[in-house]
Amino acid sequence: MRPLSLRFRLTLWYVLALIAVLVVCGVVVSQQLDRITLRRIDRELASQAQTIANMMEEEFQEQSPMDMAVNVALQAIAQRERAFAVFDDKGTVIGERLDRLPLKQPIPDLIDGQARWTAYGDLQRAWRVRAQRSHLSGGQVTIVAGSLIGNTRSEADEAMMLAFPIALLIAGLGGLWLASIGLRPITAMADQASKIPLAGLQDLGESDRTDELGTLARAFNGLLSRLRSALAGQRRFMADASHELRTPLSVMRSAADVTLSQEHRTESEYREALTIVRDQATQVSRLVADMLSLARADADGYPLQRVSFYLDELIAACGRTVGVIARERDVRLSLPSPSEIPFTGDEELLQRMLMNVLQNAVRYSPAGGTVGLEVQSDASGVTIRVKDQGPGIPEADRERIFDRFVRVDTARGGDGAGLGLPIARWVAVAHGGSLDVEASDATGSTFRVWLPISTAS
Repeated sequence: MRPLSLRFRLTLWYVLALIAVLVVCGVVVSQQLDRITLRRIDRELASQAQTIANMMEEEFQEQSPMDMAVNVALQAIAQRERAFAVFDDKGTVIGERLDRLPLKQPIPDLIDGQARWTAYGDLQRAWRVRAQRSHLSGGQVTIVAGSLIGNTRSEADEAMMLAFPIALLIAGLGGLWLASIGLRPITAMADQASKIPLAGLQDLGESDRTDELGTLARAFNGLLSRLRSALAGQRRFMADASHELRTPLSVMRSAADVTLSQEHRTESEYREALTIVRDQATQVSRLVADMLSLARADADGYPLQRVSFYLDELIAACGRTVGVIARERDVRLSLPSPSEIPFTGDEELLQRMLMNVLQNAVRYSPAGGTVGLEVQSDASGVTIRVKDQGPGIPEADRERIFDRFVRVDTARGGDGAGLGLPIARWVAVAHGGSLDVEASDATGSTFRVWLPISTAS
């Protein structure tokens, strides 16, 4: 079954809420109507009973007997759907005009001086009866006054049963109309959004609305901007990756073509060609591995494998490995001898981070230069500083070098693919730390790695 549209669902909920409100209001109104009706009848009965007593007292002043005074008073006060009866102090009826009021209870049980709701037969013939004792000059009497209640609640219920469906129909149509008007800007926004090309610069435009629709429009524009930025970054990444892969692949193909261009080659020539192919294949493998790591990191598909180890031992091992590369480039590597630093983290990734930062420093340091490494630890974390003696990094490029495939060749020419520092920063951030350029000038640069001790707990 096809689900209802939002406007119909809003209208349905609106009508259901209105039904609940009308039911509650109907019950309250019916109860209040009963109370108001009974209070009004009680006032009228009390007034009429007092009128009968006053008229009987006037007759007694004229020396009229009891039964005559009662009859005169009852004839004067007689009303339709009103019942009156006068009893002496022994409970004997002196006079009555019951008007269909069937007094079936014993009179002494009814005469208690209190107004009461008394139903005789069924609710269609309900009476309100009030008994009042009066001390007159002719003797003590009890005046009973009753009024036919009728079916006030039934009449009110009939009126509400007639009015409620009409009110619900009008409210439902009005709610549907209001929902259509309220959702019209969203529909227009959806139509406009469906026509926006992903590769263009168009969006929903600036919205000056301060309500929820304005918030939605601004959120959509922000999402569209982030999506376009991500797509642009992906295109740059693919273009840069293609460029980086094309060079070693071209070298391998050229080496193979040159070697195969003649039917006979010496062993040394084949070994030289295979060496070129191996070196370039190693470079391609390293580049693909770095790209895969970054892609998995972007997709949160590279969970940390946390183990407990000593960070100082890992730093020393990385220093010994990079030391071989440093000696080949005639660069001196100065390593510290820190005390034991227990740590918990992904040992393999942290090793990769340190190797990338150290190799970067060695690669950009001139022959005869020095790369220094400092380690400081306190209660909050561990700080690792790597200082080189390269040409420095322009201030405008100190964040760009952490972008993928970015190499500031004008100042720090190198043979890397531009993925080492982005991977190193990702490892630091994944451990809750940071990696940045702390200082850089013409005498060299200092890279600072900070790892919080909290991740080691």
